[in-house]
Amino acid sequence: MAIQRVTIFEFAPTADEIWRISQHDRDGYARYDAESGLLSFLDTAHDAKQRPEIVTTYAGGKATNVARVLDRLLVDEDKPCVELVTFFPPPPRGPLQELEFGDVRGIPLRPSTAAGIYVQCLQIAELRKVRARFEVVNELEESGKMQTTRRCIEITLREGGGSLNFSPRIVWSQRAADAVKSRAVEVACGTDLVVMAGAPPMWEADPRAYLTSRNFYAKIIEDLEPGCQVSIDTRGRYLHECLIAQKTPRFAFMNTEEFSELMKLSHGGDTCVARNGERAFPGTLLAHDQHGCWVWDGELPDGRDPFSEAEHFPSIPVRRIYSTIGAGDAMHAGFLKEWVCPTQDTRHKAQDSRQEQKPPGLESIPCSKPYAPCSMPLEQCLRRAVFYSQVVAAVAISNEKATHGIDSRTVECKFRQGWGK
Repeated sequence: MAIQRVTIFEFAPTADEIWRISQHDRDGYARYDAESGLLSFLDTAHDAKQRPEIVTTYAGGKATNVARVLDRLLVDEDKPCVELVTFFPPPPRGPLQELEFGDVRGIPLRPSTAAGIYVQCLQIAELRKVRARFEVVNELEESGKMQTTRRCIEITLREGGGSLNFSPRIVWSQRAADAVKSRAVEVACGTDLVVMAGAPPMWEADPRAYLTSRNFYAKIIEDLEPGCQVSIDTRGRYLHECLIAQKTPRFAFMNTEEFSELMKLSHGGDTCVARNGERAFPGTLLAHDQHGCWVWDGELPDGRDPFSEAEHFPSIPVRRIYSTIGAGDAMHAGFLKEWVCPTQDTRHKAQDSRQEQKPPGLESIPCSKPYAPCSMPLEQCLRRAVFYSQVVAAVAISNEKATHGIDSRTVECKFRQGWGK
């Protein structure tokens, strides 16, 4: 059974901007102490007005980052339908309700707030093979404390090498959360694979409500169609709810810091989560850092010595690291690409004798489900996808444009060079 339709959910519509500022008493920053991380500015009372250079603007959000990298990795021969579905507020009363919206590149723009329309345009401008889809949810109407879209600003220091990041939180209401969850499940009908990334929005939960920010992802997974798989990348407390639920993700991604958070939730148990005392698990956990990726497939980690039984896939060496920002999203996207659409020139080589030779750390690993996205054995699909994800992460951190500098030719060339050696 092949994966024909992939749906990526973005619950935090974001416009990201990167600014660059120079050291200057009036127009920039006054001082920067790299050791302490303290950055000094003069305020307007001292006749200062910072004048940063706007470097770039793009659609943000972790799920959108995954979609962007996946868009760069897919090639013309790849057939699955991949959608990035983003949930927007309705337009406020006034002129925005009177605007007439058409299609851009065959994608219909939806009436929303000014910020919502802006994010839609940014997504359309950046995506070619992944199709943007916009869902306007009336319950997301911005009022009171609600903030359903955001603008995030990263300020980099030209001389100092550090940066500042301003990222407002997405804040919903209980009513909005219930409505978005229902819409997401509806949109996912007929989907083979749902992808979610990042922390869910926050809201003050009604004490009687069954849906909270903490179990938001778990409840979506619970209500998806039986055959629908899920790939998720989120922090420990949100992931914990997904792993102890009746229906669990097929793939769960996290960095090693988030993995440590997940382990602490075991309250001293023998496994990282409590599943009736059983370690058997119908999915795959992947934890990553600068040293590579650890994989637990078909069972939960041993809480006393979690890494001893994991398969370790070493990171790919690079000559220079420009930035690790977005590397986790790049890895997630790389895994999904190779899992859904195996690299063309090797997708029919499952029986090739060269496959007996594995890259360092790519020993045979047991797999949890008799389901493969292609004709290759599931074990081979999983190993290839993890190795491919490491290649994508290496390309992301070793170029000045980070995830925006990823291209399918470079990745596939490096994948062919490394796979099977």
